[in-house]
Amino acid sequence: MISRLASLCFLAAVLAGCNTVQNPLAQQQIESLRLATVNVAISDTTTLWWGDGDRAFARSKGRSESDAEELSKTPEARAFIANAVTAKISAALEQQLKPVLAGQRPVKVVVHLRRLYMASVIQRLVVGGHHELVADVMLVDAKTGSTILAYPDFRTIALAGQGIGGTLVDAAVLADPIDRLTQNFATTYRDWLLPQQPN
Repeated sequence: MISRLASLCFLAAVLAGCNTVQNPLAQQQIESLRLATVNVAISDTTTLWWGDGDRAFARSKGRSESDAEELSKTPEARAFIANAVTAKISAALEQQLKPVLAGQRPVKVVVHLRRLYMASVIQRLVVGGHHELVADVMLVDAKTGSTILAYPDFRTIALAGQGIGGTLVDAAVLADPIDRLTQNFATTYRDWLLPQQPN
């Protein structure tokens, strides 16, 4: 069961890497870039569906996790989730891109998050489902603000354990789902940007 779930997670990373937008920059051009900052933007229209984040917000307010659904509808809860997601995406991108974008020309990675959907345990027990992140990603010259590369609708998934057995193994063995998803997002973008880089 564990090896099967691990294979599925690997497959998710492979599927997430099936990109349709081509990177027009040559390897030498990419190697001249240096990551300066990562900016993640979340708008009012961004879908944020993350049950664990809702429960974390409830706990932060001294409330029971059973109150999470009610509390999740408040602007304060949305801001809490947005800040947590922003931090995770930024950290994952910096970890993956700083070692490979170490040239002279400073650039920013600008992420406009459009959809974050974390499949709930109940959903995975009953009908199945995976975790998904969709964003518009731009590589921007840090000095001029001009866009170097743009990838709209950049989509990444992380498969999750299905049914009772898969859900139990998922919780016991694998990393936190939000961390798996944001790491998939960062590594998939890195591999698209620098396809010759080893994993």
